[in-house]
Amino acid sequence: MAAIFKQRWLFQPEDKPRASHLAKAAGISPLLAQILLNRGLRSLPEIGHYLQPDPSCLPPPSRDFADLPLAIELLEKALHRQEPIAICGDYDADGMTSTALLLRALRGTPVVYRIPSRLTEGYGLNSRMVQELHREGVRLILTVDNGIAAHEPIRLAKELGLTVIVTDHHDLPPQLPPADAILNPKQIPESSPYRGMAGVGVAYLLAQALAERRGDERLGRMALELFTVGTIADLAPLTGVNRLWVRQGLALLPTAQVAGIRALLAVMGMTGSPEELRPEWVGFGLGPRINAIGRIGRPELGIRLLTTDDPQQAEKLARRCERLNQVRQQMCSRIEAEALEQMARQERDLAQERVLLLLGAPQQRWHKGVIGLVASRLAERFGCPVFIGSQSRQGEITGSARQGIPEFDVFQALELCKDLLIKHGGHPAAGGFSLKAENWPLLEERLRQLAQQRLQPEQIRPLVRIDAEVALADLTLDLYQELQRLQPCGIGNPEPVFCSRNLQVVQQQRFGPRPAQGEDTPSHLKLLLQDPSEPCHHSGRSPLQAKTCSRPLWAILWRGAAAYPLPKRIDVAYTLRAKRWGEESQLELEIVGIRPAQAAGSPKSSPQQGTVPSPLLIYRPAPPLTRPLRWQVVDGFSALLPQAQGSILFYGFRRPTFVLDPERRSPLTLHYDRPQAGHRYDQLWLWSWPPSLEHLKWLLHYLAGEAPLIVVHQQTVPLPSAATLQRQLRHYLQTRPQVDLLRLGQHWWLSPALLVAGLRSLGYACPEFGPTGSLEEELEAQRAWYRSSWPQVAALLQGSQSPDRVLASPPDFC
Repeated sequence: MAAIFKQRWLFQPEDKPRASHLAKAAGISPLLAQILLNRGLRSLPEIGHYLQPDPSCLPPPSRDFADLPLAIELLEKALHRQEPIAICGDYDADGMTSTALLLRALRGTPVVYRIPSRLTEGYGLNSRMVQELHREGVRLILTVDNGIAAHEPIRLAKELGLTVIVTDHHDLPPQLPPADAILNPKQIPESSPYRGMAGVGVAYLLAQALAERRGDERLGRMALELFTVGTIADLAPLTGVNRLWVRQGLALLPTAQVAGIRALLAVMGMTGSPEELRPEWVGFGLGPRINAIGRIGRPELGIRLLTTDDPQQAEKLARRCERLNQVRQQMCSRIEAEALEQMARQERDLAQERVLLLLGAPQQRWHKGVIGLVASRLAERFGCPVFIGSQSRQGEITGSARQGIPEFDVFQALELCKDLLIKHGGHPAAGGFSLKAENWPLLEERLRQLAQQRLQPEQIRPLVRIDAEVALADLTLDLYQELQRLQPCGIGNPEPVFCSRNLQVVQQQRFGPRPAQGEDTPSHLKLLLQDPSEPCHHSGRSPLQAKTCSRPLWAILWRGAAAYPLPKRIDVAYTLRAKRWGEESQLELEIVGIRPAQAAGSPKSSPQQGTVPSPLLIYRPAPPLTRPLRWQVVDGFSALLPQAQGSILFYGFRRPTFVLDPERRSPLTLHYDRPQAGHRYDQLWLWSWPPSLEHLKWLLHYLAGEAPLIVVHQQTVPLPSAATLQRQLRHYLQTRPQVDLLRLGQHWWLSPALLVAGLRSLGYACPEFGPTGSLEEELEAQRAWYRSSWPQVAALLQGSQSPDRVLASPPDFC
């Protein structure tokens, strides 16, 4: 249950006067007006263009894509001469829809396609493909969804006399490849409506421009259908032309002319009206089924599916895609379960490490085609950057990374580690990489340093952005219908998220498939929620038959069964859905966040000491010390770093992070905060004192050598007031039946004695712990501890652990 509560809820600022003014002027509800304000739309013209986008307002693509006329000229010249053309695509849904779209656009001409193997070749155009195509007589290479970073293969193609047109949407490298024409929205102004296009969007522009030049009217609708599927599946932002064209394309999909799309929808059981087809049907239905082909199958299957006009052939291919997708789902569940087991074994403290790094051993067979999906699940679950690697028996690691939270840039992180990598690529939210197995520990350390430098512990949790706080009674089908004017929603144009507080959990039940082999618990959670502050008038009818929204509402928490059972009162963040029950439509909440009801947390007054059953206290004293120590005091560590050698643990409150020079001559291993299992350190660098003497003893336990060195900076550590600490403890105990004193003390930078004094001030007896002073007395003791000099701490260590000897050392690194 604890995982669902570890979220950051960010409420958008409410502007009632402006929302009310815009609502009256635009003829919309104040709630919709507030949502539009949250999206940055603050004037009537902006709101009008957003709610009713006008295709005639789009600038001509050639205005922004300077090479578009040249690309059309090169293609027309090749078509006129009947020169063989090769389309070089990618193995994901964006790449396959792009390839299929241009294959349809170039039908009737000598055209072939190539897609590299994900497992043996990796992403993008490569030199082998160029040489093979040249031998086959190809004269023009057209890349889709790749090519912008393929400098060497394109240089080879030019040396062989080939014409190369690059269409791509990935980030620009420092040096562009020597292609004849390049179409990439990253080259155009950020204000352009074409800026957010995926690879299939660029292919669509090129195909449309070519069709207009040739007077070909056959392609239009099919191209738009493929554009819609590829754009949503690639998580391209639904802004600008993407939102306009996807809006048009979604209305076409239920009666799609592309036989493969129509067959996939039938396999999914999608037989509803165009109004019911939303982007998530593509994002969670069509997209994963197409992507499964490239992840664990052969991309040629996807191309055949998306280019055939034979309904029977399309049905057979769609069923093969469905079977592949089922295998992919099983793989993901198994790898995710093994990843969680690895986290539990290693006792990962994400608040300290601020990044999750996981490596699958060769015998575990973590399929490199699906580890990216597992990384996405873990990033969503834990709210931190995730890097997952799969090691082959040949000693090479293929990895995938996901952002997790907006404060971290995956591509930038990989760029800072490129000296350790064989290949890498991506964008701020996701990336892929490969490296030799011996470089994985160095990559782990580099990424931890970067994450600790860029992120704060309180950021390591999923972020839930909330548009508005709404009472359940205000949720009506009329409101739901009005909100459909925001569609299509997705990346860049998110579904509005609402919050309702202090709801009563009337019913809760788990349902759905089991998440992994060997587990009996279903995956999902279904709730019946009611606002106890609102009257409920059912007139003897069931909740689902009631007409007013003061009734209870059903809510679904996907993959949320681990949160069962929930408290009786909760705050909920959710999006709004409408479900059909016979002839009626009923509202349903799709939960994106849950936390205990804020009003249920704090008692009005503290009970008398000893009258409340105590939580279970966990406390592990450190093993005895048996070695002398050397001490050194410094004002900072930067000057010491160039001469430092050996293995160092750097620890302390808000301590800085150092990026080591990869070309440094002296060998140095630098770890941060949490000692790594099985590792022993030559030196301990203390930016501040640990929270208590017992914490310090545990750190000293990980030191090696006869007389290890302790270097002290003594940074100030701020402390909470007594009232703040009591409030923190109350909130902590709402969802936890036990308190690990050392772990919580480290997280809050407080001693076990101070935590126990705080618990006792709230009425918990804590009989298993020894005597403490009052809360105020222990707070003063904590202040005194952080002000201690090293001789005072050394004396405490010597007095508590005989026969320790404590030695001072000269200010050098001998």
